[in-house]
Amino acid sequence: MTRKEFLAQMGIGATGALMVACLGGCSKASNPAPVPVNFTLDLNLPANAALGQNGGYVYSNGVIVAKTMSGNLIAVSQACTHQGVTVVYDNQNNVFFCSAHGSAFNTSGAVVNGPANSPLRQYTVSTSGNIVTITG
Repeated sequence: MTRKEFLAQMGIGATGALMVACLGGCSKASNPAPVPVNFTLDLNLPANAALGQNGGYVYSNGVIVAKTMSGNLIAVSQACTHQGVTVVYDNQNNVFFCSAHGSAFNTSGAVVNGPANSPLRQYTVSTSGNIVTITG
């Protein structure tokens, strides 16, 4: 094998390896499997005071818990499914909103506006007195 043939073979091999790496980087990232949650929030604690008012919300254990303007408690994963940025609860429009790229999700976590194309995970919320339990 001549030096020219050797370098040509090496170039083809290196090009192939780089193509695989580049194309793998362009693939759509999959969302990691959601971690089950089971925790409580005590509404008497100052950290959870926002849930005492309609439209308020708090973050805990990777979950955003919000009190809708109609007084219902709802909970979804706090990370936007597009790029993992933390969402906020927009009580005026009754949606969870990601300020990074404008994704919006309804109170069940379904996508209302992209670029996100996967829903937020919805959790079960139950109350007993001043204790709120989030599971799912």
